[in-house]
Amino acid sequence: MGSLLGILIAGGIFWLLYRRQQSRPAAPLSDGTGYMLRHAAWERAITWLVLGSALVPAGLAAYVVWKPTASRHPHTTVPLLLICSAVFLLLTVWCFRSTRRHIRVNDTGVTLYWGRSAIDIAWASVTRVTTDLTGALLICGASGSQIAVNKMLVGIPTLVEYMRRHLPERLYSAAFVYYTPRAHLGPSAS
Repeated sequence: MGSLLGILIAGGIFWLLYRRQQSRPAAPLSDGTGYMLRHAAWERAITWLVLGSALVPAGLAAYVVWKPTASRHPHTTVPLLLICSAVFLLLTVWCFRSTRRHIRVNDTGVTLYWGRSAIDIAWASVTRVTTDLTGALLICGASGSQIAVNKMLVGIPTLVEYMRRHLPERLYSAAFVYYTPRAHLGPSAS
């Protein structure tokens, strides 16, 4: 019963954090040339927590290897702990890759930064705005480049305002037919 209550409380906290960040505008760049959409600090904290979850079973496996008498079945315990650690490590890599993505938006266009690489799409060259299979907003350029805007980024309302300003009505309205949650779009889109 206590575990179920803990899960409900944690789920409620994550839901509140997610709903709160949906309405937050993007952080302005220090040079005043636009705005930066990033993942929230609590998402980056979860990434570090997942890394810790990968290190604990690995540490336990090392302890059982060092002291085989710590487990009744060390030959089955060690591989099981290492598999568990590997799963969490893969999840950690995915989380770090995801939280490293950030998007700059300004009057010239939208730019996705992912590590050292960048994808830049000017507003004038946007050919289509739709959603992908995950429900993320997908901005497609004339050169074939695409930028997926994850719903978890802080600053979606800022991006939506730039899209309203710079995209033709047919592109803008087509983008938000299937895009959910509508709370990203602000009060003028309802």
